[in-house]
Amino acid sequence: MTMDRFDYLARRKQAELNQAALAVCPVEKNRHEEQARAYAKIISVLRREEEASLHVR
Repeated sequence: MTMDRFDYLARRKQAELNQAALAVCPVEKNRHEEQARAYAKIISVLRREEEASLHVR
């Protein structure tokens, strides 16, 4: 996985956090926060998979 993918996911996560900070409606804020958490989980899993594949080689 290239750094471009991680950068893209990190940018999307930050964008969701920014939207959550601007949200007036609690439902909308929660939706953006949940999306940011989902991006964080994806990044975490992909990094673990990448590290594991480096150890296998």
